[in-house]
Amino acid sequence: MAVACVALFVVAVPQNAQQPAGEPGKAAPKGAVQGRLTWFDRKGKIAGTLGDLGSYRTLMISRDGKRVAVERADAQNQNRDIWLLEVANGKTARFTSDPGWDAFPTWSPDGSRIIFTSNRSGVFDLYQKATNGSGTEELFYKSSDGKGLTSWSPDGRFLLYYSLGQPTHVKLLAASGPADRAPVALVDPQFTSITARFSPNGRWIVYGSNESGTDEVSVRPFDPATGTAGNPIVLSKGGGRTPVWRGDGREIFYLDRDGIVMAMDVNTASGFKAGTPKPLFKAPEAVLFWDVAPDGKRFLMPVPAR
Repeated sequence: MAVACVALFVVAVPQNAQQPAGEPGKAAPKGAVQGRLTWFDRKGKIAGTLGDLGSYRTLMISRDGKRVAVERADAQNQNRDIWLLEVANGKTARFTSDPGWDAFPTWSPDGSRIIFTSNRSGVFDLYQKATNGSGTEELFYKSSDGKGLTSWSPDGRFLLYYSLGQPTHVKLLAASGPADRAPVALVDPQFTSITARFSPNGRWIVYGSNESGTDEVSVRPFDPATGTAGNPIVLSKGGGRTPVWRGDGREIFYLDRDGIVMAMDVNTASGFKAGTPKPLFKAPEAVLFWDVAPDGKRFLMPVPAR
């Protein structure tokens, strides 16, 4: 399959660089793109834009595909907050407004809440707020390590985040329980692991790690009843990062080491069967954070302004 180019070059970024760096009001953090959120079809052609020009970074599309939550810098003071955008009309609304740095917005299964990370009290802890704008931004979970939240299980019982130190480690956290509940490491901490996501049926976890010897995309079976994960299955070949699922769980997308969007057919009817990865198109320059529409036909990425 031919690979369509949408940028002159792609910067390959090590996995442990996908974390906050710097402070609000200072130099832009790694992964921040000054430009516009842009939709691409499966051939890499621009299929539309969303919102205004700005500095965008972490983002997630709601499960119904109707809204996008994104980390964006305020045009005046460069403070990084969460904003909500409506896909149908591009309407934009500020979701958080604390002077701290808010990032990694993650939708609840029913779309009624968003959990995000914020350093408003020093460490990047987890906070939550209703998506209808009511109520306040409440502390959800506090611990000694910084947290980059990336997924909320379909049954609402578990969260996945990666520690923001170096190296990064994916951890599984119960969504409810004692305030001092401890997370569980998904991957042996001797390895780097990052950007994990639950499958739409909640029975698989896809993520990036170097446990195989190189930075690859892997998947593990997950038992929601016990909250435990099984052994890894390496999916990518020759490098892979930041995997995302299609809304029906029948396809996984990821970026290879050259920034090519790869697509892989998946069948979980009996175990886990993966097809051969196929290249779709080259992602725009500097893209670290991105997402896919539920139907798998459009990809949302921040594109540098020209």
